[in-house]
Order: sequence, then structure tokens, then C-alpha cells
Amino acid sequence: MKSLAYLITPMSFWLFCLVWFLIIQKPMFGLFNSRSAKRRPDIADIAAVYRHGFVSDCIISSYLTAIPLLIAMTGALTSPQKAMTALTVYNMVISLAVGMLATADTVLYSFWKYKIDSSVFAYLKTPKEAFASVTTPYLLTAVLVWLAVSATFFLGAETVTRFASSATDAPACSAWWNYLLIIVVFVLSLAALFVVIRGLGIRPNNPSIVYFSDDPFLNHWALNPGYSMIYSLSVKDDFKGMFRYMPQNECDAIISELFPASASPEQRLLKTERPDILLIIWESFAAEYSGFFGGKEPSTPNLDELARQGVAFTHCHAASFRTDRGLVGVLSGYPAQPTTSIIRHTRKLPGLPGLARTLADRAGYTTTAIHGGDMSFMHMSDYYLASGHHRLIGLHDFPEGLESCKWGIHDDPVMQRAADEAIRLHKESDDPFFISVMTLSSHEPFIVPERRMDNDIRNAYAYTDNALGRMVDRLRKQTDLWDNLLLVVIADHGLNIPRPTLDRRSYSHIPMVLCGGAGSRPAVIDSMMSQTDLAATLLGQLGITHDDFIFSRDVLATGYRHPFGLHIFGNGIMMCDPAGYTLYDTLLEKITEGDNDPERLQRMKAILQKIYEDLDRL
Repeated sequence: MKSLAYLITPMSFWLFCLVWFLIIQKPMFGLFNSRSAKRRPDIADIAAVYRHGFVSDCIISSYLTAIPLLIAMTGALTSPQKAMTALTVYNMVISLAVGMLATADTVLYSFWKYKIDSSVFAYLKTPKEAFASVTTPYLLTAVLVWLAVSATFFLGAETVTRFASSATDAPACSAWWNYLLIIVVFVLSLAALFVVIRGLGIRPNNPSIVYFSDDPFLNHWALNPGYSMIYSLSVKDDFKGMFRYMPQNECDAIISELFPASASPEQRLLKTERPDILLIIWESFAAEYSGFFGGKEPSTPNLDELARQGVAFTHCHAASFRTDRGLVGVLSGYPAQPTTSIIRHTRKLPGLPGLARTLADRAGYTTTAIHGGDMSFMHMSDYYLASGHHRLIGLHDFPEGLESCKWGIHDDPVMQRAADEAIRLHKESDDPFFISVMTLSSHEPFIVPERRMDNDIRNAYAYTDNALGRMVDRLRKQTDLWDNLLLVVIADHGLNIPRPTLDRRSYSHIPMVLCGGAGSRPAVIDSMMSQTDLAATLLGQLGITHDDFIFSRDVLATGYRHPFGLHIFGNGIMMCDPAGYTLYDTLLEKITEGDNDPERLQRMKAILQKIYEDLDRL
């Protein structure tokens, strides 16, 4: 039947999509991000990427072809000319979408180290902050690349579909049986697309079908970004039953060993039970930039001096790789999650433990959160309030004209505002205070008001470090305040930018320092620990129980018998202990880095199971 020749157009479109992913999207991603590989990919690696990734490219080609198939069916039944017009409009819209997805995936991977997914939409709710990491020239270049990539898709799709349509030269059908036959054939064609999308297995396809290597970069290169996005959108926020690796009693036994309840600290590091507390959460502060913490490119002399004078925790590991995860890790002692970020689930936030809330409820602290940026970004204001901060000081609470960047107010004015608040609270009330400060200057694009070092990144750290030093000098002059002040400095996460690849154990290593006049003596704590352990460790020094912080451990207490660092990121979890480290890919369900230690792996699985059991409870 001549009218059935209209199937040639959607079939041609499907083939074009597949070819475009193979010759445009994959080379673009691989060339731009090749430094993320464990080793330089060879011909065999590239061939494996294409072979294993082929199925995800077929799946997305099928998704994209569903509408052209319906348009072709409509054209066969009614007007071929109108169908061609509709197909041109579709080609234009889908080209912009596909081009944006491919470009964003390629660019963001160098920062995030995982495929683009639905979490990107949380950033787009606040566009100013979403694009604050990049300079204007960089953003303009990215837009031009997006349009150029989109143009290649549109020109190719339009050429292929027009040629296919003209080659068929088929009029609309007239006989009733021809109508029926066309409908049946097109329904069967849609069913064939569905089969490609779902697969023929017992369980539907998921991104793990393309994973083949112990190098995450090769797996991510193979995975089509459209499939990564669509799959993440289909994952619900229902945490019940996720990551069920073992019987509940076995899981509980492991967790009780790893996360003991409150116990008396073996070391008392404070000379007062109710110090005023000033917590500095330093943006992207990797240990490799601190000389005291073993960095080869020291940029923070003030922090290093505070570490020598106070208590330095030399083997602390970040909970995750982004601020929304790290903030919860510090202030709630709560681990990150491989499939989501708890801060996005605002209705669950009140169920999380909160350091500020515990200090306020059990010890009468006045609590304040200071952040020089927009607190609506990533639900930060919701989280700060839910975790127990009585007062929030954000971007709009600072005077106009202060030194600022795309993220908000630079760190020096923010640190001075923190000093103002500390001095005011000390003078106005006898109640102890807890002030948490989130910095932001040491973040892409690393443009700060002062030039202290030639390298932009090191210069940004030096700027924040100088701001910290100026604040400390000012507080020291307030003798009564300083003598009762505990200053805590910890990073929100490591430095996640393109540079020579670090293993996750090295990347997650961050500084943690307790200092100030309230400290009794200098000390170096070499126990391996997690960022999430700050809450319980601090509460232990204050004599306050931390039993509601079920994932936070007092690393100075007698019950701390299993030292380890825990770092969780997109579809992955890393645990390191004195014997080594293991990185487990939760999607691939295999170890991709480090040691194949069965006991460590079982502990990691138990932690994941417990986290999602608790998320379902919240």
C-alpha cells in the first residue's frame, strides 16, 4: 500500500537520531571530559563505549521518534503538507532541547562527575545562583555551543525527513480499509518503539544496562544524557524498600556497631561547658590547599595557624560533593544520598536532627545562620529554620554596595557581619550563642576582590583565609568574648573542578578545626572520620547526648571503635578506613575503585539500607 510509505519518514528520523548521537554527542562528551578518565582511553575503550552505549542511544531515538510517527500517521490519513509543517516545528523544538541536554551534560560533567539528571531543575528555580559559577564569556560560549549543536541536529533532521517525505510521494489514503490498515501498522510501530524503550527483560531497562567498566567515566560516556534525564524523572520520592541488601536484623547489628549511642569523651578539649560557638562552613575547601593538612599548594596561612593552636582533625572526609549535601552533613550529621538530596524534600526537613535546634532546646543557645547569598536557593532558608536557627541573615540583609560576586556578598564582609553578630549577642545576653556562617567566595568562577596569588583558585582560598584572619583578630580584641568562644572551621565539600583526577578518598579529604579561647589545649586528632561526625563530637564536648543524630559519631568517645570516612555522591558510595578504601557504584552494583573488601562493602550496604529506611520514616 503506497500510503504506508509514510513509515519511511519516522524510520529515517529514528536512524538520523541514532547517527547523531554516535557522531556528534558522544565525541563531544568524550573529548571535552577525557581528563576525567582513570587513564587515557584507547581504541578498545572507545569501541566498548560505543558498543555498550548503543542501546541507550536506541532508546532515546525511540523516545524522540514517537511524535514524528504520530505526525506521519496523521499525514497519511489527512494532509501530507500539514504533517510536514508540523514535523518542521517539532524538529526545531526538539533540536533545541536535545542540543541543550547534550551541551549541559558535557559541560556540567567536568564539575559534577556524573551524568545530568533531574537534580539540575532544582538549580534552575533560581537562575541567578545556577549560573553564578561561570563567567559571562564562559556562559556566552556555552550558549553559542548549544545553538551550534542544536543547529546540527535541526539541519540533519530536517534534511532527512524532507527527503524521506518527498521520496515516498504518497497521497493521503481514501479507502476505509486503507485507513484501518494504516492505523494498525502505526500502532504496531508505536509498540515496537515501546519494546525498544522498555526492553524484553523481566524488569524494564535502566541506565545500568550500558555500564561495563570499573572506570565511571567510560560508563558515563556510554550513557545517553537523554536516558539519564528521563530515568531520573521517572524515579519517585518514595524511599520505601530502596537499597534492601540484607535482613533487617543483620543491618541493625552492623549499624549499632558503626554508630554507637552517646558515650563520655575520652578527651576533654574545652575549658568551659557552654562556650559561644561560631561555625564557619568554608565553600569547596579541599585539604590539598592547606599546608597543615598536607596540601602541596598551601594557600591558607591563617587557618593553618588556627589548626596549630587548636584541635585539628586530620582525616575528615566530606559527606558528599555539593553544598546542599554538605550543609546537611555538618548541621544535621546526616549522610548524603546517591539518588537524591534530602534538602529538596522540604516536608521531611523537620524530621532531621539539627545541631542548632539541639543546642537551643537542651542548652538555651541563641541560634543564627549567616549566608551572603540568596537563601531561597536549594531550599536553604527552609533547612536553616527546620534545623533550629532562630534568625537568618541572608543576601538582602546586607547593606548595598558591599563587595559581591555572582553568588552574593564576598566572604570578608560576611565574616565581619559574623563578628558584629557575635559581639552584639555577647553584650546583649548572658545566653550562649551558636552562629553558623556559610562562605561562598572560594567557588567557581573564583573571582575575588584581592590578588594575593597568581593562580585564581589558590587566590580565592587566600582571600577567604585572609577574611577569616581579620575576623579572628577582631574577636581576639574582645577578651571576654574570645575566652569563651569556640571557633569551628570545616568545609562543605572538596574542590570539584576539572584538574588531574583524584581518587574519591583524596578528593573527599577536607579540613576540620576546633579553636578559639574556649579550647583547653592544642591537639591533633588523626582518627579517620566523616564530616557528619562533627555534630556528635561537638555535643559530646558539651556534655549533651546525641542519640537522635543516628548517623553522627563522637570520634573522641570511648565507643568510637570503627573509624571510617563516608562519602556519598550520585549513584555511588565510598568508605575509607585505616586499611584502605572501597568505592561502590549503586547503579552498576559493583566496586569501581579501591579495594574489594567484603566486610567494608557489607558495612556500606548496611549504611545505605539504613539511610533509606530512615528517609522513608521522616
